[in-house]
Amino acid sequence: MIVTLHLFRDLSIPIPIKKMEITNVTEYEAIAKEKLPKMVYDYYASGAEDQWTLQENRNAFARILFRPRILIDVSKIDMTTTVLGFKISMPIMVAPTAMQKMAHPEGEYATARAASAAGTIMTLSSWATSSVEEVASTGPGIRFFQLYVYKNRKVVEQLVRRAEKAGFKAIALTVDTPRLGRRESDIKNRFTLPPNLTLKNFEGLDLGKMDEANDSGLASYVAGQIDRTLSWKDVQWLQTITSMPILVKGVLTGEDARIAIQAGAAGIIVSNHGARQLDYVPATISALEEVVKATQGRVPVFLDGGVRRGTDVFKALALGASGIFIGRPVVFSLAAEGEAGVRKVLQMLRDEFELTMALSLSVRSLATTLSPSGKLHAICPTIAKEKLPKMVYDYYASGAEDQWTLQENRNAFARILFRPRILIDVSKIDMTTTILGFKISMPIMVAPTAMQKMAHPEGEYATARAASAAGTIMTLSSWATSSVEEVASTGPGIRFFQLYVYKNRKVVEQLVRRAERAGFKAIALTVDTPRLGRRESDIKNRFTLPPNLTLKNFEGLDLGKMDEANDSGLASYVAGQIDRTLSWKDVQWLQTITSMPILVKGVITGEDARIAIQAGAAGIIVSNHGARQLDYVPATISALEEVVKATQGRIPVFLDGGVRRGTDVFKALALGASGIFIGRPVVFSLAAEGEAGVRKVLQMLRDEFELTMALSGCRSLKEITRNHITTEWDTPRPSARL
Repeated sequence: MIVTLHLFRDLSIPIPIKKMEITNVTEYEAIAKEKLPKMVYDYYASGAEDQWTLQENRNAFARILFRPRILIDVSKIDMTTTVLGFKISMPIMVAPTAMQKMAHPEGEYATARAASAAGTIMTLSSWATSSVEEVASTGPGIRFFQLYVYKNRKVVEQLVRRAEKAGFKAIALTVDTPRLGRRESDIKNRFTLPPNLTLKNFEGLDLGKMDEANDSGLASYVAGQIDRTLSWKDVQWLQTITSMPILVKGVLTGEDARIAIQAGAAGIIVSNHGARQLDYVPATISALEEVVKATQGRVPVFLDGGVRRGTDVFKALALGASGIFIGRPVVFSLAAEGEAGVRKVLQMLRDEFELTMALSLSVRSLATTLSPSGKLHAICPTIAKEKLPKMVYDYYASGAEDQWTLQENRNAFARILFRPRILIDVSKIDMTTTILGFKISMPIMVAPTAMQKMAHPEGEYATARAASAAGTIMTLSSWATSSVEEVASTGPGIRFFQLYVYKNRKVVEQLVRRAERAGFKAIALTVDTPRLGRRESDIKNRFTLPPNLTLKNFEGLDLGKMDEANDSGLASYVAGQIDRTLSWKDVQWLQTITSMPILVKGVITGEDARIAIQAGAAGIIVSNHGARQLDYVPATISALEEVVKATQGRIPVFLDGGVRRGTDVFKALALGASGIFIGRPVVFSLAAEGEAGVRKVLQMLRDEFELTMALSGCRSLKEITRNHITTEWDTPRPSARL
């Protein structure tokens, strides 16, 4: 068991870190964290969005176990290897890490000298704080140059030729950064390059500084300078301006590995950019073997990401890598001890790798998969929890019984990983789509959530305006605290109406016609609530509608209030009013009283999807009612593909439940959804900041979804395919043909 300095601090054991003997690479991170400004440490250490892939880059190595062999003469161990014709002392090389003078005054100088002393390769970042000429001046050594392609191709051409002239031996072309990943630590810190430093390779070209920004200065810099039109033809273009071999860095799929070979790449670096671009892509070690098999030995494959031990190096080589690159261990040791620290890290990894070779000759991968935690992102209910009364917060946030499905609605998304495609021109992204004939700006819509004035005085008014401003659809709940007429009065917008069927069918008929007259465009018929699920928080709180509010759509019908009860006032209300005899024939009955299309909301099986089509449904919403009805039903994302397959494309299928990220939206569309609905993020943001909060949530999801499309190589919704993701229920299947 490895005990890091982080654990010692958590246990409040006073250990003087600077005096402690460093015994492994990981321990340098704790020292770096103490030495560096928070903005700088977070830049080096953090990953994108939920940082699931950041953790998985390490966890995936831990699930690979050794099968050691015995009684073999290991008195002599040879770790030397040849990379692109250059002999090095070990298959451990230095990855490109940007702006190293933020970590230590000597920055890339120190790293270059340490790599040379270790007899291995250093890769210099385009965004180094030392130029190619300055690094070359440190003395002899084998060095590669990592390249980002700028919009100004003359700048790129000039830089490549400078690197070649300075004696660099290969180009590592980064292909997974048409846009910068959503690195939330950098956004919070408003990261920018410290004023005393510049991106030295671009200093004389007025491209060496970053302007301060409201979010991340680096993100703004990338948006302004990096060419989003980068594609495979540019790999061939680079070969016309340099004789250096081109390594394509950022490949995670077999499909792209084969294209890289066709484009003339001299090698492939399997990398997810240190988990800093698209979250929920596989760990590099998990993607490695697929890429190796696709190359069929025609070009070498290297691995960059997650390596912290010599044992990790061995595992990567056992899975077919020709060598590995390390990044964060270099900058953390550089921050801690300068050149001496980098030398120590390279020596420790060398020693551990040598020992691993001596003790083992074989390795295998476990088939078991660890379940991630399902961590929520910035739309989490923290602010809402502080602002709302406990009864109200619990009503919005809780699920049924053990709340297993509530957690699973998130966890299931986290177990779906991306298979991003690279070198596709993503300078233009089209997220528009058409729902039931209505064009909207993105496939992200607002789900029906009841009684929104409990969250904010403007309630459904604010949500309607925010959805309209975002160019998307709002669905109004039957149990809204604003009526269909009041919501219609907020201005233009495409709105659906969610319907519960009451025992008194005249009430239903009247309400449906009011919604149609008010300009609503479709009915979302909730079919999973013949009785209310056992929501134990509501029972404990004796939930009821606050006395100043009513269910506005039923106000004049003496159905707008809830009586207090010994358990849940809502459960008593449902028991008294909602029709338990509701059946498929009622879907057909609704079609006789309205011309609005009927969406059936609450389907989670293929059998019911087929019946819904027979009953005349215009669409299906896969939903488990926010995990508030029957516990231990599948997560909505887990049920989606079965429902989609059952419909055979005859009607659109939508998903409602568990979406908290733009990455989740992409996953749902890859599994066949025509769009998604969000509920809790709306009421939590409404509680926090009213209409402005809802607008922010819709914009954040839009931005994240657009970024996911760009980083997956999809320019329009129709380009999102099943082959862009992999799920836990997939059987091994051949990769798509080129």
